[in-house]
Amino acid sequence: MSDLTTREAEKVRLTFSRVVADRDAFSKSFYDRLFTVAPSVRLLFSTNMDMQREKLVATLALVVRSVNNLDALRHDIRELGRRHVEYGAMPVHYDVLRDVFLDTMDEYIGEEFDAETRNAWAKLYDIVAGEMISSNY
Repeated sequence: MSDLTTREAEKVRLTFSRVVADRDAFSKSFYDRLFTVAPSVRLLFSTNMDMQREKLVATLALVVRSVNNLDALRHDIRELGRRHVEYGAMPVHYDVLRDVFLDTMDEYIGEEFDAETRNAWAKLYDIVAGEMISSNY
């Protein structure tokens, strides 16, 4: 897996601190948006969305902490992808999720979520999702 550039990684780390500061609202907004845009994916999730929201932020935190060494997460990312296959996730879901994630980031980060920052997050998402997909489909 490739890593982000130093500048991209810094953009990700700085803006993620804004998400962590408001993690409950961020994760709720993310899933509300996801289920509005793609209502059929709601069936892939348990009824305990509080736990799911916590898992989302914890996973994001792990990825952000390792943003300069994503290879160290390769096994964990592949395992995450395997679990998603078991839940019924398909490769097409990753595209929808990407758009929803970036739009939610934009909502929470505000003006700091400029084109360069959005591209850094998109690159990070694509690296992680690509590994999840390629190792499981």
